[in-house]
Amino acid sequence: MKHWQAPTAAGFVGIVLAGGRSARMGRDKAMLPYRGRTLLEHMAALLQASGACRVLVSGPPRTGYTSVPDRQPELGPLGGIHAVVTTLAGTPDSIRLLIVPVDMPALSIPTLTTLLQLSPGIRACHYAEHPLPLGLALDETVRAQLNRLMEDTVRPAAERSLHAFCSGLHARVLPMAREIEQEFAGLNTPEEWAAFRAACDAVPAP
Repeated sequence: MKHWQAPTAAGFVGIVLAGGRSARMGRDKAMLPYRGRTLLEHMAALLQASGACRVLVSGPPRTGYTSVPDRQPELGPLGGIHAVVTTLAGTPDSIRLLIVPVDMPALSIPTLTTLLQLSPGIRACHYAEHPLPLGLALDETVRAQLNRLMEDTVRPAAERSLHAFCSGLHARVLPMAREIEQEFAGLNTPEEWAAFRAACDAVPAP
């Protein structure tokens, strides 16, 4: 496992959320083969191609990656984001994060980089009906909102969600253009994965 180093170049920190149990898929989604590499490799490369100066992977240790395990299990994406933000403690508040799930390989660079156009006062940005991928401007307000949700053990886990986090930050919600809808296809079951692969096989790789 690689150790975290604060970024020294302009850009953003890319985060791949790969800590889920993949229960419905029946196997680790991060290791599914996609166009000659794994989904994890593809998503990390996509973040780098989008301009990430560093990529972290939330979840169990992954060879060749800076892995950040969840500090509180069973909280889904919120738990993964919390673990990474905790790891980034002490870094400048100007850091931007671009957070992607490991199972959205159809996402494009323009779709992702649009999320990083955060104006002053806008700390989070995502597309309508999809809290992921998520652009985030890391500052004390973001850290405090995240910590409040993580520490509120009275609230049911279902309410300590990424939706609640984005709502609390008054996230900017971008309209979902019809031409990018297919980039957000869910890949949670073997049937969805098979359909996605069949569609990919019908289109040459870029």
